[in-house]
Amino acid sequence: MAAKRTNAGMAVGQGFIGFGLLAVGVAGTLATVLGFFGSTWWLFDFAANFRAHLAVVLLLVALAYALVFSKATGLFFMAMAIINGLIVLPLYLGNPEPAASGDDLTIVSFNVGQRQSIRDLTFRWIDTVEPDVVVLVDSTDAWNQAVEMAAPYKMQNDLPVDRTYGITVLARDDLETEVLRISQVRDVAVRVEAAIASQPVVIYAIQSRPASNESDAGLREDYFAEVTRMARQETDPTIIVGDFQSTTWSHPVKNLLSEADLVDSLSGYGLQSTWPADRWAFFRLPFDHLVHSEELTTIDRYLGPSFGLEHRPIVVKLGIAA
Repeated sequence: MAAKRTNAGMAVGQGFIGFGLLAVGVAGTLATVLGFFGSTWWLFDFAANFRAHLAVVLLLVALAYALVFSKATGLFFMAMAIINGLIVLPLYLGNPEPAASGDDLTIVSFNVGQRQSIRDLTFRWIDTVEPDVVVLVDSTDAWNQAVEMAAPYKMQNDLPVDRTYGITVLARDDLETEVLRISQVRDVAVRVEAAIASQPVVIYAIQSRPASNESDAGLREDYFAEVTRMARQETDPTIIVGDFQSTTWSHPVKNLLSEADLVDSLSGYGLQSTWPADRWAFFRLPFDHLVHSEELTTIDRYLGPSFGLEHRPIVVKLGIAA
């Protein structure tokens, strides 16, 4: 009797495990498929952000289910894992073009979360990196007023007078900047004219709103559509950098890359996930980006410290492609 009860208990436990694995596998499969239809609904596009997570989770589910329950179902989940893996793989296997010369432009982009308490630490870290251009996303007037802390960098633009936050651009030399108000709610982007040696380049510093509901997702779509339009109109090599609030697999970012003929600087450097910075790397997403025209190439790319904020800064060194 005791043996029968033990076997019955094991069968029930195995049934729960099998049901749990199946539920996770089905959910992962749905997210995998629906992520391709991000243009139809914001929640489908949200699912597309988790391609790397889906690849790992579905792989583990596939192996466990095939070993214990059904090989056919396990192979199906394995196929779903491979689909997600193939989407993520170019970030690791990409091979940026070599630079034509030793001239370069280093850009730092950091969402500072309107936290003025980290200004001193941030500027000291920036001084060790020695970038040419610094983009501070979600900054405030307190950051713009900290001119003495930023030396030898100079603030290149003012924040909109009707907002408590915006984008601050810093550089060692004076640059031509223009604060742009785009989309229905006049979200901000900053256009910057810089150069790599004698080659003029245009930088758009942007901050997208998070697509946490259908209304904001629509506004984000409009924002990226306008950024895409402006990038396509530029005759000089163009760089778009900042907090995109989405991954490179989301519908608006994919459109930006394809329609404006831009290259993701992550290609060849892996995920380099930036948000939320206080979580283990597997649970983070690469929300902070730099994309650029094909005339340019990424020489180096890495993350900076989080300083206790939600985002980690990115550091990207660019050159003219050979």
